[in-house]
Order: sequence, then structure tokens, then C-alpha cells
Amino acid sequence: MIMSGSIAVLGCGWLGLDLARSFVADGHIVHGSCQSQASVQKLSSFGVKGHNIQLKEKSISGNISSFLQGSSRLFLTLPPGLRSDPKRNFVAVIKQLLPYIQNSSVQEVVFTSSTGVFGPQQGVVTADTFAIPQTESGRQLLEVEGLLLTQSSFTSKIIRLGGLLGDDRHPVSHLIKKRMVSEPQAPVNLIHKQDAIGLVRFLSEHGRWQSIYHAVCPWHPTKKDFYEKAAQELNLPQPIFDQKKGTTTKKVMSPQVAAMGYVFKQPRLGLTLTP
Repeated sequence: MIMSGSIAVLGCGWLGLDLARSFVADGHIVHGSCQSQASVQKLSSFGVKGHNIQLKEKSISGNISSFLQGSSRLFLTLPPGLRSDPKRNFVAVIKQLLPYIQNSSVQEVVFTSSTGVFGPQQGVVTADTFAIPQTESGRQLLEVEGLLLTQSSFTSKIIRLGGLLGDDRHPVSHLIKKRMVSEPQAPVNLIHKQDAIGLVRFLSEHGRWQSIYHAVCPWHPTKKDFYEKAAQELNLPQPIFDQKKGTTTKKVMSPQVAAMGYVFKQPRLGLTLTP
């Protein structure tokens, strides 16, 4: 069972909104944040108590204290945002937020990070594998993980999500625009939106606090096999793959999740064809 008090979801975007809605469907009081007044009204239509909160590097706009008030568990579903703003300091954004969490009723924080914290590591990669970020986004996410895990006023749980797909989002839509797709034999490390939400909820209840988990589908077909099937099912042109086999062998695994017995809702990542 969820702890007493309401639930707060900071960042009700593509993933966070449906996470908040899933809690509402189970009868919980949920506070959700978004960055525009129009989106606040949208949250309200789904039964989420909407708050217009804008997190910046040097300030926070909106009543963040009211948003956190009465909630015992906070879900941080905030993307770093470096794709749209390469100069954004996501670490500074979280540092702005920390004092408000410390002075609130929040006792537990669940942060949706990314397996993008790993860089050149190959082979089987688990939550115990030393992360060597290769991108600025990965570096900042790893630093934020450390910040949250070292707080004394609340406990934290880090859930590193694999590549996300579902609804109207599928990476094959971007791959078909490329002249050539490299590393055709590389394993995919993806998770369907349904299981991302399912695992965030499952791990928030059953996982150990002050821990890191990977939320990735245990099925790892090659990029070529998976995206060719996905393009076929979505009636899209076939992506063109490099003839060179490539060297990527990374498989992001989560033996802890497997041992805990979570059953994936989309074990074939949304595909209906026989793999």
C-alpha cells in the first residue's frame, strides 16, 4: 500500500501524466505539476490536482510548497531537457528543488533516471555496473542520482528507464529518416510505456529504498530484427541498415526486478508479430 497522505508527481509530461492518472484510477489523491495553466486544466480533467510549477536553474516559479504539502511520496518524472536546451544545468535545477523537499512532508522520492548514464560499457550491464556517462545528459543524470541518494531528510529510489516507446512514440519513426542505421546487430534496450509505469509503481512499493533499479524489457532482439518488424507493423518504410555488423553488445539487465516477480505487460515491446 502507498504510504499515508497524497502522492506528488513532479513533471506530468508524456510519462508522468499517465503515471499520475494510474494512481487516480486506484483512488489516490494525486498532485501533479506542469508548466502552463492550460496543462493545469488538463490535469484537473483527469482528476489530478494540477499545479503550475516551472523549475529553473536559479529559481522556481509557482507555489512548490503547496504542491508538496501533505504528500509523503514524490515521483520526479523530469527529463533533463538538454535536447531542447543543450546548455541547461539540470543538476542546478534539482539543487533548487531540494530545500523545498527537505522542508515538506515528503519522506520518499522516486526519480526516473535513464540507462543513458552508461557510456562505453559493453556486455551485460546491471545496476551494479560502474556508470561511465558518455553524454552531458548522462553525466548530469548520474550526478542527480547521487544528490538524491545522499540526502538525510528523505529516502530515495532511482529507476533507470530504458528507451521509451508506446502510444504515438516509437524510435523507428526516427530511424527511417536516417540515410543509414549503424550497429544492426546491437541488442535493443527498450521499455514500453505501460511497463515503465508498471515498474515505477511496482518498484516504488516493493524495491528497497536507497537503491538503483533498471526498468528495461528483458527481451533484447537486435536493432535490425526489432525495427524491421516494427516498421512492418506500423506500415512504415523499412529502415536501411549498415552492412557492417558493428561492435555494440550492451544488454541492460535488472536481475533484481526479475527476482521480484514483476510480470511485463508488453514483453515484446508492443509487437504482435512472432519474434
